[in-house]
Amino acid sequence: MGPDVYDGIIDKIYEASVVPEQWPDVLKGLAQLSDCKDGMLVANPQRADARWVASGGLVPMMNAFTRDSWSGRNTKAARLAPMRYPGFIRDTDIFSQEEIENDALYRGLIRPHGFWYSAGSMIYVPTDDLLVFDFERAYGEPPVEPEAVERLNGLRPHLARAALISARLGLERARAMVQALDAVGLPAAAFGPTGVVLAANSLLEALDTQFIARAHGRLALADPVANKFLQQTLEMAAASAWTGGVMSFPVPAIADRPALISHLVPVKHSAHDLFVGAIALLVATPLSAPKAPSEDLLNGLFDLTPAEARVARAIVVGQTVESFSSSLGVSRETVRAQLKSVFAKTGVQRQAELVALLVGKTLPLA
Repeated sequence: MGPDVYDGIIDKIYEASVVPEQWPDVLKGLAQLSDCKDGMLVANPQRADARWVASGGLVPMMNAFTRDSWSGRNTKAARLAPMRYPGFIRDTDIFSQEEIENDALYRGLIRPHGFWYSAGSMIYVPTDDLLVFDFERAYGEPPVEPEAVERLNGLRPHLARAALISARLGLERARAMVQALDAVGLPAAAFGPTGVVLAANSLLEALDTQFIARAHGRLALADPVANKFLQQTLEMAAASAWTGGVMSFPVPAIADRPALISHLVPVKHSAHDLFVGAIALLVATPLSAPKAPSEDLLNGLFDLTPAEARVARAIVVGQTVESFSSSLGVSRETVRAQLKSVFAKTGVQRQAELVALLVGKTLPLA
């Protein structure tokens, strides 16, 4: 088999490793090389957080795969994974014809979307991701021939190297993201889909009495209430159940470490974000200022409205509800309602706690 059979596809594979948007075209070209209709690349097909990119007609099928939770019923991946086979293999080599005809994945997902026989290969990369390349034939077409598998195997080393390049580049992007926050004085960490820390900057690592490194690359907070909030939000993000925006929560002061407000920012990655798949960025804002924060800062930290921020600052500088309401010409009931909302958003219960919070002395949690 001469090298001209690949006709530039190798260069395109390496281009896709650094420009992920090119993967659909590469997968289509590989499908044509193996006389298949379309191709896909899936990261961790047996996990609920499986990520994928596909060409043409496989996009609707993979949308259904994700939407209908087929990862737990993925018999193809379950059959292939223990084999650790170092090449492409046909489904007819790992399933009998009767098994294919009666398998739930084939009958409930693959056939309704117009596909049937296939050839695939698993590749393990250093980020602990399992990558699967799979090329599907249209329903009614014969099984993939050994010659087509041979053509794909000729490209498998390049596919494995491209996956490794993408994994390394993805990790560097995560590191660059948190290091950029280091440069402007903000402790930060990026989390992967299983809650593992992909990268953390030196400012966050220095807060080791409040942010504690755990086994297997995980991060916990010393304060149990704050830690519960962090872990629950990360679990929501991993399950794609985090539908809101930035989640902010307080981290109490410990010894000489100031109180902080931590912001957990969802990373809205696309289907092309296959290899690292950061789901959240944690940014911590120390509350160590000797005076009350500005109204803009209060809005950014706690989502206070302008009116609530004015009330909060007034309390910090020593005004009472009566004096503040009088100076603005608004009723005391209105100010008390705004102050009650400030308490709810900042996690405190009394004016003294609010003052302590905003000057960085302590950070009680509701």
